[in-house]
Amino acid sequence: MNLPLGRDVSIFLDANVLISAAWKQGTEIAQLWEFEGIHLLTSNFVMAEVQRNLPRIDQIERLRTLLLKVRIHYLDELPDHPEADRLPAKDRHVLAAAILTRANLLVSGDKRHFGSLCGMEIVGVRIVAPPELLAALRHRLQ
Repeated sequence: MNLPLGRDVSIFLDANVLISAAWKQGTEIAQLWEFEGIHLLTSNFVMAEVQRNLPRIDQIERLRTLLLKVRIHYLDELPDHPEADRLPAKDRHVLAAAILTRANLLVSGDKRHFGSLCGMEIVGVRIVAPPELLAALRHRLQ
C-alpha cells in the first residue's frame, strides 16, 4: 500500500490504537511512537473512550508516557462530517475529527467498523490498519 509517508505526515489515532499501545508493555503498535517525521493526533472525545477502557494504574502510566508525543485536539462538541455517515454513530466522530484536524492518515484497529474503509481516502484522510501502517513506516526506513 502506498501511504503518504513523507516528512511531517500526521496520523490520527483511534481509541483502540491508544488502548492497545498502553494495555501492556512492549506491544507492537507502541512501535509507532518510535518513528521520526510523523505527528500523532487524536481528540478529546477519543481520549474519553481510552480512559474508560484502561482499568489499571500501570496502563494509565504507559498512556501518560505515550501522550507526551500525541497532540490532543480539544473540540467543543462531537465533530460531524457528512462523509462520516458511512460509519456507525459511535464511530463517526473519529473520522470527522481526523478530517477536521487535516490528518493524512487515520489508523484504526476496528476491523468491524473501519475494515471496509481501509485503504480508502476520504476527504484527504487515508484509513489504514495498524499492521499496514507499521509495515509502511518500516519500509520507509530502508
